[in-house]
Amino acid sequence: MKNAYRRPIVPTKLTRSKSYIPLDDKTFIFDDDGFPIPDGISLLKPEICSAILCNYSRLKQDSWGEYDKDLWYLMEDFDKLCDKALANYPLYDRIVEYKIDGLQNIDIQEKIQMEFGIKHSLEYISSLWRNKIPKLIASTAEDEYLDNYYLNVEKGKYKKCSRCGKIKLAHNKYFSKNKTSKDGFYSICKSCRNSKAKKS
Repeated sequence: MKNAYRRPIVPTKLTRSKSYIPLDDKTFIFDDDGFPIPDGISLLKPEICSAILCNYSRLKQDSWGEYDKDLWYLMEDFDKLCDKALANYPLYDRIVEYKIDGLQNIDIQEKIQMEFGIKHSLEYISSLWRNKIPKLIASTAEDEYLDNYYLNVEKGKYKKCSRCGKIKLAHNKYFSKNKTSKDGFYSICKSCRNSKAKKS
């Protein structure tokens, strides 16, 4: 849908120049472990997600109703990613909501304590906002990219985790490598292995 309606951005408010500002990303390059290497303005980059979060209100305002601009699609994609990434993290979701509303960390600290019964330090709240949450959003974008690539571009292999029973892409992001295994991966997914390690 995006590619069907895409036109390059022509800045009109920030500059009088007629030069274009392309928001294209090129991601069809993978590292040795099979992880995509994003280039350009990509939601697979935590630093891009962080920049969008920190400037969310202005970006949302500038993109409102601009359906022929890349920025509108970027913000639409970002909103969907946020909803998906933070669905199981109500605390993170609330922090994002409060920060976008312009609240200071000290006010957020108080509201979180009232709502969740947890008192996080101001430094921890700042770290969540600047690091943890953008990384979570970028990781979700990476999940979607890998799924799309190995379903539509190159046929990928999928396997069922022997513990949780979920079918996941046979990829180093979801399963640790195991040279003795037939497919090169452990039968238990990383998520289950990590949760077991935390319990023990």
